Amino acid sequence: MLSRRSLIVAGTGARLLLADPAPMIVTIVLPLLFGAFLLPSSRAQLQQSGIVNATGAEHVVPGLAVLFAFLGVSLVGTLFFREHAWGTWDRLRASSASTADIFVGKLLPLYVCLLAQLAVVFTAGAVMYGYRVTGSLLALAVVLALFVAVLVAFGAMLAAVFRTMDQAIVIGNVGGMAMAGLGGALAPASTLPAWAQAAAHASPAYWTLDAIEDITLHRAGLADVTTALAVLAGFLVLFSVVALARFRAEETKVGTT
Repeated sequence: MLSRRSLIVAGTGARLLLADPAPMIVTIVLPLLFGAFLLPSSRAQLQQSGIVNATGAEHVVPGLAVLFAFLGVSLVGTLFFREHAWGTWDRLRASSASTADIFVGKLLPLYVCLLAQLAVVFTAGAVMYGYRVTGSLLALAVVLALFVAVLVAFGAMLAAVFRTMDQAIVIGNVGGMAMAGLGGALAPASTLPAWAQAAAHASPAYWTLDAIEDITLHRAGLADVTTALAVLAGFLVLFSVVALARFRAEETKVGTT
C-alpha cells in the first residue's frame, strides 16, 4: 500500500516529467517512424523462418517498443538528479517523507510513464502497421507490466550507483541499447551470431521479446510464458537489491539543468 507521502512525492515527480514531455514524445514517435523502414526486412526474415503470412509488424513493433523503453529510463535523471541541481532535494528530505517514501514516490511516475509509452506504441503499431496478437492479451499485459518494473528497478540502480546525471544517463543508454540489441530488439535473436545468441539470455529484453513473440505468433497464454516471467522477476530482484543497498538519500548528486 502506498503511503500518502509517497503519493505526494509521486505527484511532484509527475509534474517534473510533464513540464518537459519531449523525452516521452520522442520515445513514442521514433519507434513508430523507424518501423516503416524496418518492416520489409523484418517481414522477409519472418517469412524465411516459416511464418508465411507475416507482415513484419510482429517483430518490429515489440522490438522497437522495447528498445525505446530502455532509452526512456534516462528520465530517472529528471526525477532524481535534477532535484539536486535545483537545490530542492534537501528540502524534500527535510519534509515529513521518509527515505522509502521519497524512493517509491520518485519511481512511481517513471513506471506509469514507461507503461503508457509501451501501451501507445503497441496500440499505434496495431493501427499503423497491422500488429496483431494471436494469443492472450492478458499475458501480453502481464509481460509488459513486469518488464516495465524491471526497467524502473534498472533506473533506480543507476540513480543509486552513480554520482552524476551524465554518468547515469550515458551508462543507462549504452547498457540499455546493448541489452535491447542482444535481446533481439532490432533483429530476431535467432538471426544473431552464435556468441550473441548465448549472451542474449543475460538480457531482460530477450525474455520479454521471447514471451511477446510466443503471444503474438503462437497463440500463447499466461501459462506458456511462466519461464520468461520468472526470469524477468529475477532481474527485478537483482536490480532492486543493488539499488536499495546503494541508495543514500543524504548523498550529494550532481545534476544538470
